[in-house]
Amino acid sequence: MKRAIRASSFALAMAGAFLQAAAAGQSPRQVRPPIKTPAEEANYLAYTQAEAVASFLSALAARTPELRVSTAGRTLPTGEYGARDIFLAVLAGRPAAAPADLDRSKPTVLFTAAQHGNEQSAKEAALWLLRDLAAGDLKPLLAKVNVLIMPQTNPYGNFRDVRANELGLDMNRDHVKLEAEGVRAIHRVFTAWRPEVTIDVHEKGDDYYRVSIGCVSNANIAAPLQDFSRRVVLADVERALKGKNIAFFEYLVTEELGVDTSSGAARPEERRGPREEMKRYSTTDLNDGRNSLGVFETLSFIQEGASRHDLETLKARTAWQYSGLRAFLESVAGHAPEVVKLVGGLRARLLQRAASRADNDPVHLRMEYARDPAAPELRLRRFARGAAAPAAGRVLRVDKKAGETVTAADFVPAPPGGAGVEDEVVKHWFPNVRPTLSVTRPRGYIVRGGRLDIVETLLALGVEVGMFERDAVVEAEAYEVTAVVPSAADYEAPATIDVAARAVKAPVKKGDFYVGCVQPAANLAPCLLEPQSAYGLVRYWKFNLVPEAGGLFEVLRYTGKDAPAVIPYRPWRP
Repeated sequence: MKRAIRASSFALAMAGAFLQAAAAGQSPRQVRPPIKTPAEEANYLAYTQAEAVASFLSALAARTPELRVSTAGRTLPTGEYGARDIFLAVLAGRPAAAPADLDRSKPTVLFTAAQHGNEQSAKEAALWLLRDLAAGDLKPLLAKVNVLIMPQTNPYGNFRDVRANELGLDMNRDHVKLEAEGVRAIHRVFTAWRPEVTIDVHEKGDDYYRVSIGCVSNANIAAPLQDFSRRVVLADVERALKGKNIAFFEYLVTEELGVDTSSGAARPEERRGPREEMKRYSTTDLNDGRNSLGVFETLSFIQEGASRHDLETLKARTAWQYSGLRAFLESVAGHAPEVVKLVGGLRARLLQRAASRADNDPVHLRMEYARDPAAPELRLRRFARGAAAPAAGRVLRVDKKAGETVTAADFVPAPPGGAGVEDEVVKHWFPNVRPTLSVTRPRGYIVRGGRLDIVETLLALGVEVGMFERDAVVEAEAYEVTAVVPSAADYEAPATIDVAARAVKAPVKKGDFYVGCVQPAANLAPCLLEPQSAYGLVRYWKFNLVPEAGGLFEVLRYTGKDAPAVIPYRPWRP
C-alpha cells in the first residue's frame, strides 16, 4: 500500500510538471527540477564554500532573466587558500547590470552576509533567499523592490570556519580603515548602487531569541530612520515570526557595566572580579556594516541569528535566519513607497543642512549609552541556567558573540526534555544614546597632498574629494592640541585630546585635497576628519595623526565664504 501511494504521488507530481511545461510551451524533457541551494544539496552536512557559491549562481543565472551576477572584489591569496571572488547578485523586475539600469521608483535593498566567517548560516540563508527571489515564491516581490545580495563576503573565514578574514581582520570592525577586501567590496557596491535599505547578516550565541534585528544607533543618523525601523519594519518582522513560533527581539549587546567594547580595539585581558552586566542596543561606532552605511541616511540593519556554531544545528539556524530575512524583505516591499519617500527626503534634507551650516545642526563626535527614566528596566526571556541533567545538550551560561572565546565553564547542562525558559529582569538597561561632544559642520576640510593614504580611504568610503589646481591662500581654522594622552590600543581614540581652534590664512598648494561637506557624506566626513572624534581616522595608528601637545592637527577646517576652486579627484583603481 505504501509503495502504491508513493507511486501515485510521484505520478501526480510528474503530471503537474507536464501540464506546467505544456502551458509554458515546453516539452516534458525541457522541464528542469527546482534548483537547490548548496546546503540543501549537501543535506546541511557541510558548510557551503566559494566554489559551490559560484556554481550555484551560474545555474541560477542561466534560468533567471531577472538576475545579473558580477564580482565586486577578490580576496587575497594565502599559502593555504587561494584568492576567491566576492559576488554581487542583482535581482530586479527590469534586469539591471549597472546602477543606471535600476528602476529607482522602487527601493533597493542590499543584503551582505558572512563578514564573520564562522557565522555560516548567514551565507546559507542569503543563498536561500536569493534562490526564492530568482526562481521561487518570492519572485513577485521584484515588482516592488530591487534586491542586491552579497552572500559570501569572507570566503577565507568560511573555509577555515573562523571569524577573521585572510589578513586576520575582524571585517565588521574594519568599515573605516577598509583594509579587508571584502569590506572594500561592500562599500564599492553601496557607493555605486546607493540602496535605500541595507541589512548585514550575522550569528550570535545560543539565544532564546532565535532572530534579532538591530537598527542604526549613531546619533548623526536622522531619528526618523530609527523610528520607522522600529515602528514599522521590526514590528512587521516580529508579527511574521510569531506566526512561525520563532522568538524575536531587537538585537541587544551584553557587556560589563561601565565598559564599552564596541570600538574593536584589541585590549589585553584584565583579571577582574565579578562585575555587574548591562544591556544596550548595538554600537554607535561607524566601523561596522550598519552605521557606516546608515550615516548616509540609509535604513540600515543588522540581523543576528541564534547559533551553537555546529553542523548539527545548521539546518535549523539557517531556517531561522531565512525566516527573518524573508519577513524583513516582505516588510520593506509592503512599505516600498514610504521607504523611497523617507530615505530620499532625508538625503536631500542632509544636503540642505550641510549647505546652511547652522549652529543648531551639529555633527556629533562622541556619544555615551544612557538610561531611559521612563523605562528603567527591561524584561526578557532566556534559557534557564539551572544545572540539570544534560539530556538535551548544553546551553551557554551567558550569550556569546561568534568568535569570542568559549570554554567548558561557559556552558551549563540544559534541563531534561529540552532547554527551559525563564524570565529575566535587566536592571542596568541603557537604551538611549546621548551625544557628549559635537561640532558645527564646516564648509569643508583641507588635506595636504602627501596624505594619499587618507584620501584613498575617504574615496573608498564614498566620500567625494576635490583637488586644488593651483597654489592659493585660503581662510581656514587650525586646531592646536593643548593636551593629549594617546590611546593604549589601536582602533581607540586618544584617551585625552583637547584642542583650541584658531583662524589662519592657510597656504594650499596645487595637488592638495579638499573634502567638501555639502555632499552625501556630509555627516561622515567630520566624523572621520575631526581630531576629537571617537570614530575618526585619528584613532587608527596606521594614519599617525595624533600630534604632540602644542602641535597642530594637520587637517584644516576650511572657513571661506565660498567653496574653493577645485576639480574632482578620481580614484583610478578600484
